This record gives sequence, C-alpha cells and structure tokens, in this order.
Amino acid sequence: MNRKQDYTGRSFLITVFVILFLLGISRIPKVTFGKTTLKKINILSDLIQDEHEPIPETNLYFDTTFLAEGEALEAEARAAADSQAEKQTAQTNARTVQATVPHTRDDSRHESSAEVQRGDSAAEQPPAPVVERIGFLEDFGTDGPSMLHFYDALLKKEGKRPVRIAVLGDSFIEGDIITADIREQLQDLYGGGGVGFVPFSSPIAQFRGTVRHTFDGWTTLDVKNARQAPEEYRDKFFVSGSLCIPDEGASVQMKGVMFRKHIDRASVARLIFTNRERTTIHVTINDTIHKVYNPEPGPEVQQIDIHTPIRSLEVRIANPAGFIGYGIVFENKNGVSLDNYSIRGNSGLALFGTNAAVNARIGAMRGYDLIILQYGLNVMSADVLHYGSYEKAFIKVINYMKRCFPNSSILVMGVCDRSTQRDGEFVTMPAVRGMIEAQRNAARETGVAFWNTFEAMGGENSMVEFVRKNWAAKDYTHLGYAGGKFIAGKLVGNWMQGVEAEQQRRDRIEEERRKNEMLHYNRNDTIPGTIETETETDSDADADTTFTTNEFAQP
Repeated sequence: MNRKQDYTGRSFLITVFVILFLLGISRIPKVTFGKTTLKKINILSDLIQDEHEPIPETNLYFDTTFLAEGEALEAEARAAADSQAEKQTAQTNARTVQATVPHTRDDSRHESSAEVQRGDSAAEQPPAPVVERIGFLEDFGTDGPSMLHFYDALLKKEGKRPVRIAVLGDSFIEGDIITADIREQLQDLYGGGGVGFVPFSSPIAQFRGTVRHTFDGWTTLDVKNARQAPEEYRDKFFVSGSLCIPDEGASVQMKGVMFRKHIDRASVARLIFTNRERTTIHVTINDTIHKVYNPEPGPEVQQIDIHTPIRSLEVRIANPAGFIGYGIVFENKNGVSLDNYSIRGNSGLALFGTNAAVNARIGAMRGYDLIILQYGLNVMSADVLHYGSYEKAFIKVINYMKRCFPNSSILVMGVCDRSTQRDGEFVTMPAVRGMIEAQRNAARETGVAFWNTFEAMGGENSMVEFVRKNWAAKDYTHLGYAGGKFIAGKLVGNWMQGVEAEQQRRDRIEEERRKNEMLHYNRNDTIPGTIETETETDSDADADTTFTTNEFAQP
C-alpha cells in the first residue's frame, strides 16, 4: 500500500517564502505616478508606523461625521444652558428620589447661574494672552485664570458637596487609566471616595480595573454610531457616549474593589436615567437591603439618590419600555469625585452627537467643577504635520462644552508622545508637535487651560522610555496603569501649585485689605475693635490716668 505523501515541509517553505516576499516589498519606497501616489507597504502597520516623508495637511484625516452639526448644536447648547440655569433647582428637587432622609446638596455656586458666554465663535474675540503658566499648565483665561472655579472648589474644604471632575476622552483613558490615579491622589489630599460614573452596560467593562461590573439583558448604543441607532434614541446621548437600553428583567451588578484606594465603597449612589413610561427599578444594596422605586414618567433625565454605606449594588429593571439608562455614580458626600467618560476612537467631534439639553441637565445634577478634554490621539497621522482643520473643529467642540457646562473650568489635555519607526528605530512621530500646536491654539482661542502631556512625559522619545519600563503598550501609543500613574502625579502636582498660588494671592489681598483698614483708622486716631474705658482711681492715684484695652476681633 502506498504511503500518503507528507507535504508539511512544503507548507513550511511556502510560509517562509510568503513572509520573505512581504518583507521584501515592504522595503519598496513610496512611488508616485503623476497625481497618484502608492504608499509604502508596511505589513506591521497595526503595531508600527513607518515615517519617511510627511505630506501636507488634508481634511480627510479625521472623522468629520458630526462636524456639520457643530454650529447648530452650539446655539442649541446655549439655549439649553440658559433654560437649565433658570429651572434646574426646582426640577432637580422634583425629580430626585431620596432613599433615606432628604439630603440637600450645597450647590449654590453652581445653581446661582453664572453667566453663559455669548460669543458665537472664538473668532469674534481676540486671542487671549497667557494669564499664567504653572509647570506644564498654561491658562488662557481672559478675565483671570480659567481654572479659578476649580481651584476655588478645592480651597473650600468645608464644602458640603464633592468637588467634581469629568474627564472626556478616547481610548487613552479607557479602563480608568490616568483617571484612576488622579482620583486616588486627590482623594488622598481632600477626602472622598467612590469610583465615580459607571454606565449600566459597557462593551469594555472587563477592561476596567477600578470596579467589578457585570450585566445582563442590556443593549448598548454608541454615539459614534448614533445614525444607526433606532430613531427614538438618536437625540438622547450624553457625553458619556453610550445609552443603555434594558430588556425585561435586565440586571447590572457593581462592586467596589481594592485596585486603588478609596474605591471599595462609597456613601452615595446616584442612578441616572430617563423614565418615559412606567418602569420599576429594583435595587439591592450590599446584598441585604432591598428597595423598589417607581419614578414618575417624564421625558427628562432623573436621578435616584441612595444615601448609605455602599460596597455593592445590584439593579433589576421591570417594565422597561421607555427606559434609557445612562449610569450609576458612586461617590461620598464631600471630598473629590471623578467621572471617566472614555469613547474609543473619538476625535472629540462625536460630542456633537450628544444632546445639549441632556448634557446641561446631567451637568446641573452633577455640578462639575472641572471638565477635562483629552483627544487627538485618533486624529494624528504619520503623513500629516499640520492640523489647522482639526484646530478649527476642536474650537467648536470646546465652545459646545462651555455652553453645555457653563459653570465649569475647562482644561484641554494635550496628546502624549507617540512613536513611529524610522530606519529601524522608534522615534517621536513628527505629527505630535503639530497636534500639540493645534490643541494649544484651540485652548488660547477659547480662553481655557492647556496641559502639555507630551512635555510632562519627558518630551522627545519619552514613549520609548515608557515602553522600556513597561509603563506603556508596545503599540508605542497607549499608556498602561503605571504610565498613567506617572502622568496623574504630574498633573495633580501642577494643580496643587495652582491652588497654592491662588491661596497666596488671596492671602495677599486679605493682608492688603487689613493694612488699608488699619491705616484708615489710624488716621482717625481710632483702632477697629478698640474699647476706651476711663476708670475712677483711688484718691492717691493720678485722676487723669486713662486705661485703654485693645480687643481685636478675630479676622
């Protein structure tokens, strides 16, 4: 009987030949025929970008899906912010269900309705000069530091509400990278607890190390694909980037973890949702306490506040028709709370797919003191050095956020270092500096703050060092938790310098005020807080003796 012929050796030789062939053609440089350019082949392009001859800027390097909506949404956001400022107090109280005794938040500095900026575009105002630079932070505020609201919130340590931060970004902060350590470091300094915002459902829940999150029976809609969503949901998105739609009996379980300090428990949980019909919400706290909520139906976003020590929370949904879930916030009654809103693949323009009224409504409930915008990573291309078109688009994004969250400081977080391969070595992609310039210009034009992540990392070729230390992924683009901790330390350190500088400024003003007051009264031969008393003396004492007692009131 004939043996079956073994072709294993041939298969191996064919595989080797194909690999050698692909490696060979990858050495062929770019070729241009007339107006057509054949790009250089790179079979490892998903991991390594090979940089040779950058080409001029093109308008097609970033997703412009939502760009046309920018101007209309800016006007809508302004109207929503104005409307929310007038009615947010009454509506928030009416729509908030308290799980324990009624709890009133001291949100006066938010609910006093600070003026909403009225410029239709940044072009209407001259570029703002740099007000101050602290470390890697440049503040382009026009009427004083734009970070002042945030610094003021941190200085009010006696506040009866948390200082709240929202970080809006892309995959760079996915899984709570960087934000986990910003949260921990601020909570070390100012108190507070809880992991912040967690969506009811998320396709990346397993990648987030700061909360144990499982769910069943939910459909998650993504704002980047809003046009493919059912029509009734297309205009309901919040800056979190997702909508969570439950089936009958849908459930979600969230549990605190010890991955970072202060996040294994919280004293408050806030469920944020829209209940357009008659959904029933079953909540189990710490596996022992059971609550049933039947919130009033209505078109606007509501929240349920649960005030009790919370280590775990389970939610089950009955009669889900008309219910839209946004997420659950875990925080304490004071200290610092930070919400991570990462949207993978977002250039920032996807924020135009969010609803201005929803943003303003939840923004009023949360009362953010600082909004951080971290974008640009998905926009950079090895072949593009200048990003003027993106700069113009990003100016609109910032203005949109300013109108959705009119009482918040805003900080643009510049792109990190990113490597590309040149002559067999990894070096900083030349596009990085072009993107940083565009982001800084956008911050200057809109009068907000800018933080230079690239320089904080160490500048040129710092990503190579991060990868060597296992602080970043081998795609030479994304940080790991260790790299995120380093960046968070730099950022929080600059904030603390800003807070200290603001405190010193206030101390100087107070000292000058007291000096002027003393000078004024000295000129009138009277010292404030002085009581002059004439006392009768014994016959052998000088009858003209006057005893003066200085009793200075406490400042």
